[in-house]
Amino acid sequence: MQLFSEWMLDDTDDRFMKYAACKGLDYETFFPERGANTSIKKAKQICATCPVKQDCLRYATNNRIDFGVWGGLSANERIRRARKLAKL
Repeated sequence: MQLFSEWMLDDTDDRFMKYAACKGLDYETFFPERGANTSIKKAKQICATCPVKQDCLRYATNNRIDFGVWGGLSANERIRRARKLAKL
């Protein structure tokens, strides 16, 4: 089993990850199978307590990560957010 803190991209600054509430947790919670709403809900609960939540969201947005829960948002939520921001 791979831990979430071991899985990362290196396109931008990822130093925030060492402070993340999800550090050391099973990555499957944050990258659930399609339709696994229970896992998404659990991931969002963890994200809600995270001190680097905004850095995480920025990282996913900057790297156009279109899977998993990052910064408390699912992939679909991040896509909708990006579209809304693009209209501004």
